[in-house]
Amino acid sequence: MKRLTVLMALLLVSVSSFAQNNDKHNYEIGVGLNVYGILGADGGPSRGFAPGAFFEYRYDFTDKIDFGAQLSYDHSTGKSAFWGDAPQWGIVYNQIGLKAVADYNVCPNRLVSPYIGVGLGTGMLIEDTSVDYTDTGIFGVLGPRVGVQIWRFRLALEFDFAFNGEYGFLHTETSTGLNLGFTF
Repeated sequence: MKRLTVLMALLLVSVSSFAQNNDKHNYEIGVGLNVYGILGADGGPSRGFAPGAFFEYRYDFTDKIDFGAQLSYDHSTGKSAFWGDAPQWGIVYNQIGLKAVADYNVCPNRLVSPYIGVGLGTGMLIEDTSVDYTDTGIFGVLGPRVGVQIWRFRLALEFDFAFNGEYGFLHTETSTGLNLGFTF
């Protein structure tokens, strides 16, 4: 996981070193609605729809290709399916993510511009139960995204597939998000 974080930092530094014109920088703030697990259905902790927020920086490498980084925060509540004999209610989930992103803009410089992209990064899930137990998990994130930019608004569907070296693919940390952002 440390290697992934170092690789991401090097990628972001190298991309930002190419940035020379101020008009090639895009910043985006946004909110979203996330569903955890495989579209919210898995055998682990029960987490349904959850609100989220993000900040994204992108550099227009060419007219059609952007590189950047996204910092996100998601909050939800739910129950655990693995706490004793019965599910434990009252668990608060806070998930923080940092990922490098790359987008391909299909119709750049138009009022309506669809795009597809991919993100690679890391995430941290903090589970806080009602019985004074806190658990923190760190994992990698890889995911495609597809969206459309209309003037300065971006509507995107993002999939963040979580993984780690011990268990591989992590169902309960994987999320699907529908995000609305404003670019400035």
